[in-house]
Amino acid sequence: MTDSVLDAREAFRSTELRLRLLLLGDGSETPGYVKGEDPRRRVSAELRHLREAFDGLGEEASRATTATAHVADLERELLRVAAERAAPTQQPSPDPELLTPAECARALRVSVATVYRAVKRGEIRAVKPTERKGGALRIPASEVERLLEPTARASG
Repeated sequence: MTDSVLDAREAFRSTELRLRLLLLGDGSETPGYVKGEDPRRRVSAELRHLREAFDGLGEEASRATTATAHVADLERELLRVAAERAAPTQQPSPDPELLTPAECARALRVSVATVYRAVKRGEIRAVKPTERKGGALRIPASEVERLLEPTARASG
């Protein structure tokens, strides 16, 4: 438990003792304000209920502190997983001579959408290894080299 919860419990216990002495007395020297056996029992019962309620609050505060720690751990884990998933996964294509549109875009320093538009316009030659509609699109590495050639000559 945290120090603040323990301090609060100790403060409650000392206050409870002072209240008990004030209301009931110490039984020998100090007379209490409450006279009679039945009223004393009711005061004792109320003090016991107060103590139980306060202990319940202390336990709830302890559970809340533990839950907050679990939430913080969970938040750190979620941020780690989100960062992991946000990082681009670089899976090389099975054939090093054929590049995915993402690999081609990275090499040309353009967006993937730009690569797809250039393929559709016929500016970049591409092949589909599968016959099915919407299948994977691959760009030959020689095509990327051809597109990078004017840039290499201009900077060289």
